[in-house]
Amino acid sequence: MNDKYLTYDALELAQDDAFIQWVKNGDSPMPEEWDKWLGQHPEKREEMEEARLIVQSILIKEAPVSEERISLLWEKIDAATEERAVRAKVFQLRPYRWLGYAAAAALALLIAFFFLRPDGAVTIENGFGQVAQHILPDGSTVELNAGTTIRYEKATWAIARRVSLEGEAFFEVKKGTPFVVETPKGEVIVLGTSFNIKTFEGRFDVQCYTGQVQVSAEGKRELLTAGQMAHWAESDWQRATFDATNNPGWQRGRFEYHSTPLQEVFAEMERQFDIRIDAPDSILARTYTGSFERNALDSALYRVCWPMKLKSSRSGKAVIIQTEENAE
Repeated sequence: MNDKYLTYDALELAQDDAFIQWVKNGDSPMPEEWDKWLGQHPEKREEMEEARLIVQSILIKEAPVSEERISLLWEKIDAATEERAVRAKVFQLRPYRWLGYAAAAALALLIAFFFLRPDGAVTIENGFGQVAQHILPDGSTVELNAGTTIRYEKATWAIARRVSLEGEAFFEVKKGTPFVVETPKGEVIVLGTSFNIKTFEGRFDVQCYTGQVQVSAEGKRELLTAGQMAHWAESDWQRATFDATNNPGWQRGRFEYHSTPLQEVFAEMERQFDIRIDAPDSILARTYTGSFERNALDSALYRVCWPMKLKSSRSGKAVIIQTEENAE
């Protein structure tokens, strides 16, 4: 076995051809060699297990590529090889530990899907039950909440920094040319700052954490500074202030609500736990004040349902919510 693997982290190991072949096909190198190497270096067991999960989880979608395109790609790869003293990770994965009531935490690696079309259009689709971070071509970063999609043009990024967003994401933007985030209801323009945008359930909420943010919808604009937020309501902006010392709750795995319709609360739970919640309209219309955490589904359901005299029952990914009277 090559001792180069001693310097690899889980993500680098998951990109090694020999390791991928072993995980996918059980060949080259032989399992005995990996077992022997692991016995000699037990401190690498956790990273090796994470790398194995990454390889097993990644989904790659391929499209036919012309010979001309392949030749051009190899030219770019050869040119980039000379600059590998600085190694950029395009995709960073954030693991979460899901806690049971009495069991020890089990590590779950959650991966968003990355698509790059031949014309340079990039789409990041982050599924339910996961959070992922992506580094944009200029070094700006975006962290995607569960059920969120972003799109941008890599080929024209140096000319126009534009991102299309559906869902919720936290951006940290490098200073430079105007950075524009397009949403179904309006857009956000910044030069260099950090901010959160939420578009779930038809909303358009923007929170500015550092710098300045300009929000625009239906021709109406607002300028936000750190600690200020804006919510688009029907045909105008509603402004408020918030504590900008902590990142959004969803990044920390905590979701807080104040007089929020249960329909929105349950929709968030569906995204975070990759489940389907069924409840009558009379329940969905109720408003909830409280919180739940992204650690265990049963605990989250209890924290939301118990104070509202509701009962939940689940089978697999299906959850039914009823009033206590109807559940008996």
